[in-house]
Parts: sequence; C-alpha cells; structure tokens
Amino acid sequence: MTRSCCGGCAGGGGNFGIATALEYRLHPVGPTVLGGPIFWRLEDAPQVLRFLRDFAPEAPEELGITMAMMLAPPAPFLPPAQVGRPVLGLVLAWAGDLDQGEQATAPLRGLGSPIAELVRPVPYVALQSALDGGAPHGRHYYWKSHRLAGLPDQAIEVLVDRVASITSPFSQISGWAMGGVVSRVDPEATAVGEREIGFDLSLAAAWPPADPDPGRHLVWVREGWEALRPHSVGVYVNFLSDEGTAGVQAAYGKRLARLIALKDRYDPDNVFRLNANIPPSQRPDR
Repeated sequence: MTRSCCGGCAGGGGNFGIATALEYRLHPVGPTVLGGPIFWRLEDAPQVLRFLRDFAPEAPEELGITMAMMLAPPAPFLPPAQVGRPVLGLVLAWAGDLDQGEQATAPLRGLGSPIAELVRPVPYVALQSALDGGAPHGRHYYWKSHRLAGLPDQAIEVLVDRVASITSPFSQISGWAMGGVVSRVDPEATAVGEREIGFDLSLAAAWPPADPDPGRHLVWVREGWEALRPHSVGVYVNFLSDEGTAGVQAAYGKRLARLIALKDRYDPDNVFRLNANIPPSQRPDR
C-alpha cells in the first residue's frame, strides 16, 4: 500500500482497502488511575455544563472527560428516588500522578450538588471497561452527532430539553471533551482533518425490538440534531448515521476532493462501499 493510500486509510473509514497488519505504539498507563463518574440532577446540568465549557479546554492533558445525559439507571450508587429521572453524568479519567489528579479534578467533584461521586483510584482496565454494558446486543439503535467548538447557552438549552423529553430509558446523549495532543495534529496529516478543541456530541436512541412505536425515538434524535446544527463545526466520521453524502462532506470538508481522487485511483468500482462512503467521481452503480 502506498504512502498516499495510507494517508487516506488514516481516517478514511475503510474506503480504500483492507488493512492486513497494524502496528501500535503503546504508552504506559496505570496500572492504577484516578477515575469514575459524578452525577447531578437535571436542574444542576446548566451550571455544570457552563463550567465544563470553560474548564475542559484548559484542563491538564492527563484528564479525560466523558459526558452522559440519560435517565438514571437502577445503580446501587444512585439514590433510589432518582432512578428513572434525568441526570447528567461526567466520567473522569486521570492518567497521571494520583495526587495531582485529586487537585485537578477537585473543581468538578465539588461543583453544584452531586447526587453521586465515585472518582477513586481504580485499576485502569476496570475504568476502561466500566461502560461496556451501555449498548448491549439485541436492542435497536439510532444516532446522529455533531462536533461543537464549545457549549454556548443555546446548545446547553437543547441538551437539557432533549434529556428532559427522552423517549426511552435506554437512550442517552454522550459527549467527549476534545483537545490536548489530538488537537495539535496537522489537519492535512490524516483524512480526519480538523481536530478543534471542543466537544463531540452524540444523540443515541435505543429501544427493545418489541417497542410498538419506534418512530418516536428517531424523532427525538432528529429534532435534537437539527436544533444543535447551528452550532456544529462538523462531525467525526465514525459517528455518522444516515446523513449520506452530506454527512461525508461534513466529516471530511476540503479533504474530500483529495479522498475522491484516491478513490478513483485505488477503488474506481467502489467495491469498498458499505461504510460512510466516499464514492469515486464516476459514481458506478455497483
């Protein structure tokens, strides 16, 4: 595989070939890290999210922050009276000195009136797998996503409204604070393109196969996605759903022309098309 095709595969979504071997560069982590979730009632969400939009871009690079807005599950660490009610959760992961992590995460742990705070020293492998059960096989899923450069008040209002009107106890809004080393990669170095400091947000509906009215879950996602669109600066290609060519354009931006040229060279028949497809310029039927 040539260098140009490798550049397309680095973020090109499997449009150009099959990787037969991968080489990973590992970095030491743990074995113990500082991490875990913090949960707040929905009424605290605007305060927490406004704080987060200012805190995350300046946070130390050792700190990872994942956001989840959902109906509180029947977890033993949550107040029984809160189960089934909307909550905001932040899952923290500090991969550095534990004492420094205590100081770095203190502003988040002391924010508002948390209903649960489980940020503790834990094995890295335990924290890494803590959310594995959130999307079990067998349910139906539908999602749409945006990349936001920040969390303006209007976007926060949309997020709070969406979780307050959620249509399934299995649905949620997920978010990831982006920055650090990721944001310093040259946009032209890979097909992924711009890696602005900001937030990736995903509205994901989930429901059991026997649900008599699945359409309401799709509407919940689409309405929220449309309401957030004025604040969007793009989308991460792995989070694309049914946006079609418009989604591909949003994901790759000005790099799309270069990727189409690669497609013309390496896959003019569009054999690799069961993905967020970058079609060749001739757009073959097959």
